[in-house]
Amino acid sequence: MAAKSLSSLDLYKLVNELSFLNGGFVRNVKSRKNEIYFLIFSDKEVWLKLVPGSHISISQEKPEDLVDFPFTLLLRSVFKGKRIVVSMHTPDRIFEIKSNDYLLSLELFSKGNLILVKDGKIVQALYNRSYSGREVSAGEKFEYPPGRVDVFSIGFDEFSSLLRKSDRENLVKALAIDFSMGGEYAEEVCYRAGLDKNMQQSACSRENTEKIFSIITSMIKDEAKPNIIDKNILSAVELKHLQGDREYFSGINSAVKAFFSAPAQKDFRQEKIEKDIDTAKASIDKYAAIIEFITTYFERIEKAISTAKDSNIDIDKRKSELKAEGWLLDGRFIVNESNQDIRIDITKPLRETLDEYYTKKKRLSKALSTPKIVAKKARSVAVAHSEVWYSKFRWFFTSGNRLVVIGRDINQNGSLIEKHLEKDDIVLHADVFGSPFGLLKSAKGAVQSDIEEAAAGVASYSSAWKAGASNLDVYYVYPEQVTKTPPSGESLKKGAFYIEGRKNYIKNVSLGIYLSFSLDDSALSITLSIHEPKRNFVLVRPGNKKREEVIKKILKKLEDKMGIKIKSDEIDKLLPQGKCSIEKIEL
Repeated sequence: MAAKSLSSLDLYKLVNELSFLNGGFVRNVKSRKNEIYFLIFSDKEVWLKLVPGSHISISQEKPEDLVDFPFTLLLRSVFKGKRIVVSMHTPDRIFEIKSNDYLLSLELFSKGNLILVKDGKIVQALYNRSYSGREVSAGEKFEYPPGRVDVFSIGFDEFSSLLRKSDRENLVKALAIDFSMGGEYAEEVCYRAGLDKNMQQSACSRENTEKIFSIITSMIKDEAKPNIIDKNILSAVELKHLQGDREYFSGINSAVKAFFSAPAQKDFRQEKIEKDIDTAKASIDKYAAIIEFITTYFERIEKAISTAKDSNIDIDKRKSELKAEGWLLDGRFIVNESNQDIRIDITKPLRETLDEYYTKKKRLSKALSTPKIVAKKARSVAVAHSEVWYSKFRWFFTSGNRLVVIGRDINQNGSLIEKHLEKDDIVLHADVFGSPFGLLKSAKGAVQSDIEEAAAGVASYSSAWKAGASNLDVYYVYPEQVTKTPPSGESLKKGAFYIEGRKNYIKNVSLGIYLSFSLDDSALSITLSIHEPKRNFVLVRPGNKKREEVIKKILKKLEDKMGIKIKSDEIDKLLPQGKCSIEKIEL
């Protein structure tokens, strides 16, 4: 279970409630486990409690069992006897204490951290960590995490534009992640607006967008109504979309203290093995952040690469077009303008760059494979799921790094063609009744193997697999050949399209899919492909074994070879319908 922590809105309102601390004097700084306590006098004497990765609160009662750690002594030498100002760095869940040239930054997200800063440089951090473009250790330049949308200060026009451009799966995820609202508050916004939380955010009318923006603004500005629902959910406002027993509090601080009254604590002085693991994982985080960025914005990055490499366009114009999309051109690299440490080599296929980072991350992960860690991993693990627009479809990348997206049913076939077909794509369909439509995205410059792999994917998820066929003909056409208007006198069924002009056939396409498995920390990634992966894969073809038997065999191999257990439906939903056989397995 994830550790409890304050949301951005909770922290925002709590900091406003604690504004009376501004101008107060620090009389002492003490510690207990992973908690730091500031004794502050401001009209009255209070203990300010700081818990990295979790929460803040104040109390007039002195905490018990307080001790001094070296980091505590450093903070005491800096802040004792000084006036302070407390604030929140929006939109991140970061609480700050400032005094003269010093800044103490408390991170409440992820694993949490405490970072002491002077004149823009890190004096000392509770935990030294390394991220993509951000080093957290003494002597390094202090930088905040890569910026998100500041929903606390954004104007309507910018909000509307960013909401439409969001690549998240649906409206509620766009609000929760891109606008840092968190799941419960995002659902509350959808509920109050009377909108389906699963609708596409791009489909929001201006009227609905104005309604959403107005509700968010009200939630931020309205007087807090702190409450705890079923002893499990803390909220600074009334969550109307939830039912349950509610306990109300006179202030947010009181609610926070009650909610976190018995949090799971982690001792400052960890066992040696835990410290070693934390150090190794910090190194892995650096690559994980880059991987997350590339996978989230894969198509945008590819388009930026194409623009940067297009010698038919004047260099100044290329730079201008790239800048409009948030990129800078630097020799053979494009650099993300908001985080200039993210540099993409335009001379390499983007998929190759991504694979390199996966490889680096895997090497470090293997270094963690001591007996104790292996024992941890020999348990049930979650399967990581992408949040890109095409994740709701079937999808994979060809060996030439081209994205292929395939409809799962009639409705998705229609959505795929009507909403996601672009001028540079190729449309594929198997020459059999009961075939899905597939798109080879950004196919300009694609080689024959890309088209053949896309065709094999479409064939494999057609009715031919269930019929036991091993080969099938697949044709491909171009966007302008696909229409919803049939010839006079003919009609089309739901999800069907009429193809005009010549069809280009790929003959005798072999049916078969690869599933490859990659374990990072405690999450498993399962990747579909048509070409053979480098390691940890299963090749499945049409056969005479029941799906249940094949799934059971794959799960057994994962448990025996990788020490992990996952739910059977994670494999089931990736396999084509019909009987199967495992032709090759390397785990």
